[in-house]
Amino acid sequence: MNVGSESGPAGWQDAEVAAASLPDKRLQRRLRRLLEQLSAAPGKPVPAACGDWAATKAAYRFFDNPRVTEHGVMAGHFAATERVSKPAKGLS
Repeated sequence: MNVGSESGPAGWQDAEVAAASLPDKRLQRRLRRLLEQLSAAPGKPVPAACGDWAATKAAYRFFDNPRVTEHGVMAGHFAATERVSKPAKGLS
């Protein structure tokens, strides 16, 4: 699996944040940071992935924000999945 081949190993995070449906840049930056933290510690609970209390609190505040919805966060993932699952032109 060649994840993030266009933008390096972390390119998938940038692509998903860019396509996420979040209301402002601050929330997009927070999502980007959360993706970095959670993907660096797969299977770990949020406090262990975040590393310290301030980052853990910021993560839970992000999740609790009424302007952040599951659909908004997942929109980037769905768009990225659709993009990589389409066959290349001329290959069918």
